[in-house]
Amino acid sequence: MAGLSDYAAEYLLNWATGQQGAGARYLALFTAAPNDSGSGGTEVSGTGYARVQVAGTLAAGASWTTGNSAITLGSTAPAWLTALGSNGSGVNVYDVTNSQQIGTVSSISGTTVTLTGTAAHASAGSADSLAFSAFPAASASSGAEPATTPAYVANGAAIAEPQSTASWGTVLAWGLYDAATAGNYLIGDYLGANKWIPFSCSLASPGVLTVDSSADVPANGSSIVVSSKYGGTLPTTSGSWSGPLTVAGASGNTFNAGVNTSSTGGGLFRQITQQSIPANVTFSFAASGLTVAAA
Repeated sequence: MAGLSDYAAEYLLNWATGQQGAGARYLALFTAAPNDSGSGGTEVSGTGYARVQVAGTLAAGASWTTGNSAITLGSTAPAWLTALGSNGSGVNVYDVTNSQQIGTVSSISGTTVTLTGTAAHASAGSADSLAFSAFPAASASSGAEPATTPAYVANGAAIAEPQSTASWGTVLAWGLYDAATAGNYLIGDYLGANKWIPFSCSLASPGVLTVDSSADVPANGSSIVVSSKYGGTLPTTSGSWSGPLTVAGASGNTFNAGVNTSSTGGGLFRQITQQSIPANVTFSFAASGLTVAAA
């Protein structure tokens, strides 16, 4: 029962991703991950980079019923919306006025939004406020305490970045903001769809990380990050647990991350993906390429 309730976790994720109309959301990329305040990280800058809008609210131009698979907007769909997926494909639609999930976009043309099926709910009026987001409604946590999987959400629409005009370096994390520049850092995580996994660690050189026998142990040479945010106390060390670490000595349900420890402890680790983005590349995230959880 520790931490957020299921309701609060799902609500938080839906709010942060703009899924239920909390305002515009913009995707940022980092070569060094920020802390909870949004500081301490390094966001990509210059060389063609810009945050990408992934959510926003628009007005409908006509009412609809549950027999409709097409929704009319009050004006032509903006470029940010049609750029998501393949002409809007995979974007989630939520009726803010009616507080109802409507469906998923198949395609967009002018003022016409075509859903993958008929609308899940009828409109409240001809000018309902509609929230469009690259992220669907969050999935509830699953399992029984203490072995639970937290509530999470992954993008349902593909998200393309602007073309780089010079190298962006090695990107390892992402985050959502409420503004195209500056603004408030809302939520984010490292690249890849891997989960945070609890571990205990021995006093050794290097310290040996042990995970539950049912957990996935990362392969030698893979990159992980470590945190104590959700519980545990990291072992003291003359080195550092910060930033990407390289897995070695993997055997059974144990491995090390090359960190010499001077006490025992524990925390969580997550395998990450690091993506080098050279010049003249249009980098994109496929559906489910960005995952974040709340617990």
